[in-house]
Order: sequence, then structure tokens, then C-alpha cells
Amino acid sequence: MLGMGGMGGMVGMGGGMGGGCMGGMYGRQPGGLSSDAYVDKTLRPMDAEHYSAAGLIPYRRREGRVELLLAREKPWNSFINAYDPLSWNVFGGKRVTNQERSSEVTAIRCFHEAVDKVADVPSQADLFAMMGGGFYLWYPMGKFALLFLEVEDGSFDDLPNKFATAKEANPNEEFRILPMGVKKWTKQIELLEWVPGADLYPDVKFVASDLLSNMLKVSRFQDFLTGKFVPAETWPKGSYPLPQPPEEGANGKGKGKSKGKGKGWYKGGGKGGKDKGGKDGMMMKGGYGKMGDVPPMYSGQKGMPMMQMPPPMPMYNAAAAPPTPFQAGSEEMQRQMYGEQLYVLVLPLSPSPYLAQKITGMLLELPTNELLLNLQDQEELTRRVKEALDVLKEDGIAS
Repeated sequence: MLGMGGMGGMVGMGGGMGGGCMGGMYGRQPGGLSSDAYVDKTLRPMDAEHYSAAGLIPYRRREGRVELLLAREKPWNSFINAYDPLSWNVFGGKRVTNQERSSEVTAIRCFHEAVDKVADVPSQADLFAMMGGGFYLWYPMGKFALLFLEVEDGSFDDLPNKFATAKEANPNEEFRILPMGVKKWTKQIELLEWVPGADLYPDVKFVASDLLSNMLKVSRFQDFLTGKFVPAETWPKGSYPLPQPPEEGANGKGKGKSKGKGKGWYKGGGKGGKDKGGKDGMMMKGGYGKMGDVPPMYSGQKGMPMMQMPPPMPMYNAAAAPPTPFQAGSEEMQRQMYGEQLYVLVLPLSPSPYLAQKITGMLLELPTNELLLNLQDQEELTRRVKEALDVLKEDGIAS
């Protein structure tokens, strides 16, 4: 994405603003989104609907002070095409367009991807149930919705130790190659730690990512860290309805503590696994990653909405087909149109529209000559779809 490191580097409008307003007059970006940074119990309607990225910070209270659970991570910076230095960072990433309908879903998916080495973290439903003491910070430059999630039951207390143990058993890899030859990128997180608010403001005791650094300039966030602003006093529990988890979709897991972690599928070429963009859902133009990227789907979780798609079309015959506009256009447009044609062929071979989208994204990573063969040869396409389903089953995404 534009930077869990790089995105925050652009303070721009609103990044360093006070952000204490909760209601009343506020500025607008094109499209109606808020141009001012703010902290509130809920996001403004347009921001909630049209956010571009979201993240999560679990927090707790110890001896009257606030502590935040942060990751020490090397964030990917798409502006310099390299990792930023190790820094404190939020759990967050880009929204999967046309798939994720709420910032809560995006934030939880990104959190699960960050801690996927740990076997027993709270499921999506568990995290939704914790939102009674939660609130939001809106960061306008990145259209970023940051959810603060209060953890009162101690379920996250030992998460840093669990993460360290799991990481020792499975050291970080930049990516791994799945059986089908697809690259699965991983976040470069060294450790998790509970950070006292006093270690973040007024002076940061360790390096903070560009994104977090700019969010720390929002005055209401500063008040939260210093104890001047207490969410439970401002918004007593029960005064606002809890956000509800999405209804269970096809192949939804999300049951129990050890289930429901979004594994995510990441395509080679760009750094999609670090949530830097690429094509969304069904090969929509993302505009951030390299051609061929597909961002992580919210896999293995409840609530994956299924898209209504047209009925299957006949097999595409590249030799007989008339010249198409994209032949003279960009390679990105060509891949997009291949994806649209491929999806309608994959759909009848897949258990659900959701899995058809994931399989299409995987097939788009094939070299062009193999991709065209799948568009022309039903037997080859059927074989490839079966291989893709086997990979998804191994990763717990398909059953």
C-alpha cells in the first residue's frame, strides 16, 4: 500500500491538524470524505463507506495509564521500493475493494495476517465483541480508518510472548512460494509489544513509522495517550450500538479461537502481501502495486460477501476473436480484460463466486502464453482450477 511507511510520510491536509472535533462543521475532500483528522466513536458516513485503508490498535489500561499493542515492523515503502527502518507501527493495510464493506473487517483481516504465526488469537467475532470501548481515528491523507480496540479480559496480555515463540519456530521469510508457484508475501514484523502512552507522547522512545508519527500529531490522540481523554467517560458503554460482524458467507470459518485468521493470497510482481495495492477483487484497477498484483482477500473469515456475477460465457477463442481495444493499450489493461474473461470461465468450475475470484487472481499470475491457453483450452483450465483449489484447501481457505 502507500505506505504503512510511505503513506504516512505525506502529512498534507489534516495530517497534523488537531482532530478534536466530534461533530459540527468539517472540511471535505473530493467525493465527500472528511479532509480533517478527527477522533470519534464512529466514522462519519462517507468516511465509513469510502475509506481506502484501515488498521487496528488494541489497547488496555494498567494502573491508570494507557498501553497500546504495536508491532516492531519494517514497513514497505512503495515510494522508494524498499523497506523503511524498523519502527513501531499499527496493524493495518489497504482495503480489498468490492470485497470488504467495512473498516472493521479490513482492520481485523490485517491484524490476523500480522499475527498468523500464532495459533490461538481471537476470531473475527471475538474482536467485534470487544468494540464496546472502541473508537476511531480518521487520517484523511491516506483515507485511513484506525480502530482502537479496548481489551479488558486479558486475552491479549501474552500475545507478544506467543508471537515471539511462534516466530522462533517459524522465522520471517520475505515470501514463500506456494505449490502453484504463487508468491505469498509476509509482513516483516520482528516483535509485538505493549507500549505505554508516555513512550509515544510527548516524545517517542523508539522510531515510529511515518504513518503512526503523523497520527500522533492529532491532538485528540495525544489526549488519549496522556489520560486527558478517556473513551469510557466520553462514550459510556451501551450508549452506542456495537458494530455487527458480517453475516457468514461462503466457506466462512471464524469459529473458535484458533480459526478465522485471514491468510491472504499475494501475487508476485509487486508487494501485494504488504498491502501496497495492486488489483482489487476481480482485477479492478488499483493504481498502487505493479501490474498483476492482487491484494489479500479476507479469507477464512465469516462475512465474505459474494458478488452477483453474470452467467458463464462460452470459452474464449483467442484465434477467432476480433481485435480488441486493449491490444493497442497498456499491458495492465490487457491483464484486466483477460481477468474479466477468465472469471466467467472459472465461476462454473468453482464452489462459490468468492473462490472463483481467488482462483482467477492466482491464474492471472501465470505467464501470458499459459494464461491464454487457459482461455482457449477447457481441459487445461479445469486442471488449473483443480490445482488452485488444492492450494486453497492446504492453506485453509477452501474446504
